[in-house]
Amino acid sequence: MLPGLLVAGCALLAAAAPPSSGTIAGTVVNASADHRPVPRAEVVLCVDREGAFVPAGQTVTDAYGRFQFTGLPLESDRLYLPGANRDGVHYPGPRVRLSLLEPRATVRLVVYDAVSAPNPLVVRKHEVAICPAPDAVRVTESLSVENPTLSCYVGQATAEGGEPVTLGLAVPMDFERATFRKEFFGQRFWVGDDKLVTGIPWPPGTREIEFTYILPRTPRHYRWERPIDLPCSEFRVVVRSDAPVEVSSNLCREDPQREGEVVFHAKGPLRPGDRVYVTMGRLPMPAMAYARWIALGVLALGIAAGSVAATRRRTGRNAQRPGGSAGAIGSAPAPKGGALRRARTKV
Repeated sequence: MLPGLLVAGCALLAAAAPPSSGTIAGTVVNASADHRPVPRAEVVLCVDREGAFVPAGQTVTDAYGRFQFTGLPLESDRLYLPGANRDGVHYPGPRVRLSLLEPRATVRLVVYDAVSAPNPLVVRKHEVAICPAPDAVRVTESLSVENPTLSCYVGQATAEGGEPVTLGLAVPMDFERATFRKEFFGQRFWVGDDKLVTGIPWPPGTREIEFTYILPRTPRHYRWERPIDLPCSEFRVVVRSDAPVEVSSNLCREDPQREGEVVFHAKGPLRPGDRVYVTMGRLPMPAMAYARWIALGVLALGIAAGSVAATRRRTGRNAQRPGGSAGAIGSAPAPKGGALRRARTKV
C-alpha cells in the first residue's frame, strides 16, 4: 500500500513541476489544393535576435504534413517564427512566444503552388502625389497590388541568366533617388530594363507598395509621364500647385477638394502600356535663380550709372576749352561719310 502511495505522489509532483522546455508543433497545408497536408515539406524555425530572425532549427513533415520542434527555451521575451518552404519560396507562419504558463504552441503553415506565367497581378488602386519644389520635383506613388489567383507568382527572367522578375515599375528614369516606405521592398528592388524591378514572390492576396523618388526640375515648365505597369482599376494623381489653371493631364480633372491641389482621376480598366501624363507651368523658381537675376540687375544699373557719369565729365571738360567745343567742330572741315561711319564705328 505504501509503495503505491509513494509512486502516485511522485507522479503528482512530476505533473505539478513547471516544464523545463517548450514545443512548437503544427501542420503544413497546400492552399492551392484545398488545404491538403503536404508530406516531406521543409520547415524552418527562426528566432528573433536583436531585431532580426535567424534560423534556429529545421525539420521535415511526416506523411501527414505534421512537424514538431522540441526543447525550446521558455523565455517570454523570445520570439519564434516557423515557416515552410515549397518550390523555392519561403512562407512564414505566425509569430510565437512560449512561457511557463504556455509551453506548447500549435501552428498551421500555409503554402501554395508556384507559377511563372502568365502574370496574374493587377493594380486595384494607383495614387500619385506630385510636389514641385524650388530645386526638384518630389513624386510619391502608392499601389495596391493583388494576386487574385490561388497560386504564388514567381515570375520569369527577362534576360538569359538574369533574376526572375515579378513586378516592374516604369517610373521616369532620370530620378535622383528612390526610397520605399517599407525597408523590405527597398532591399528587393533594383533598376533593370529602364524600370524599378523586383523578384519578390507574390502569393494570393493584396500588398501595399509606397515609394518616393526625386526628379530634376526644368526652369519653367515640367511634364511628368509614365506608362501603366499592370491592368489598373483606378488611377489618381494629386498635384500641389498655386496655379491650377496651368496644370493639365490626359486624365479627368476633379473638382478641387483642398486649396493648392489639382486632382486628376481615371476610374475604369487601364491597360499596361497606356500612358498617363501631367503638365505643369510656373514651377517655383529656386532662390539662387532669383539671386542671379538680382545680381545681373545690379550690375546693369552700375554700368549705366558709370556711363552717365563719364558722359558728364567729358561734357564738362569740353565746355572749359577756349572757344568751346562747338566752335572747334564748326571750324574744322567736315569729314567724308565713310570716315564718319568708321569714326562712329570706332567709338
